[in-house]
Amino acid sequence: MQRIITLTTDFGYKDYYVGALKGKLYSNIDDCNIVDISHGIKNYNIEEAAFVLRSAFEHYPLGTIHIISVSAFISEDTPVICMYFRGHYFIATDNGVLGLIIGEDNFSEAVFIKSKEEIQVNDAFVFCAARIFDGQVLTSFGQSTDSIHRLSSWSDSLTVEKNRIIGKIIHEDTYGNLISNIPLDLFENELKGRKYIIRVKDRSISKINKYFAEVKPTDNFMRHERAGDFVALFNDLNLLTLAIVFSKPNEPGGSPRTLINLRVSDTVSIEFED
Repeated sequence: MQRIITLTTDFGYKDYYVGALKGKLYSNIDDCNIVDISHGIKNYNIEEAAFVLRSAFEHYPLGTIHIISVSAFISEDTPVICMYFRGHYFIATDNGVLGLIIGEDNFSEAVFIKSKEEIQVNDAFVFCAARIFDGQVLTSFGQSTDSIHRLSSWSDSLTVEKNRIIGKIIHEDTYGNLISNIPLDLFENELKGRKYIIRVKDRSISKINKYFAEVKPTDNFMRHERAGDFVALFNDLNLLTLAIVFSKPNEPGGSPRTLINLRVSDTVSIEFED
């Protein structure tokens, strides 16, 4: 069975960078299967990279190798690191992206890779992936570490007060939907059968939809009648999401960002009746 290597980068889709990295992997590793998770991460945005990969990696088979090349620079402070977490391998530089992926959890094992600063980061990533693919244990080619660089995680900005949950927007997807860090289980725990209002800037929503447009999927006319509605729902990650039905982020029709000026890091609160 072919083992999988996934790629998450800020390389974009225009240049040769993705193709060069794939070529190096195929040249050094036999029978690997390379899967693109995303190359559209905003330049140097490790928070976005962590969110995207954290949301995707557990859908892959155990033993999958995940390469994250976002804001990836080799230095004394940010060496290449290989980490084993929840049955998966992760290769990145120690710039905080892996700390965001694991959140408050602990990794099973991690090693730093000694390398010269002038080495290309992709070559170092390929070196690690090839050895993991060959079945080598991490400590056979790296120096064991008990800690990795950790940044403030999304949960650090989640607050529960009396009759209120305060969170923030952590991601804008391709459709312009804004995903918050408020999880469904916390909402249900605080709900207790009470009425509630979701507040963002000068807007409020008093209902959480099950779907983006709550009409029968076969009723296409009615779905389009809902275009432009500002709605809230819990997405497939069970995170509170704010959306405009049939939003078009970069075209007439707009999105929560273009029409309401809602952006990543803005505050979202849910207020419950006393």
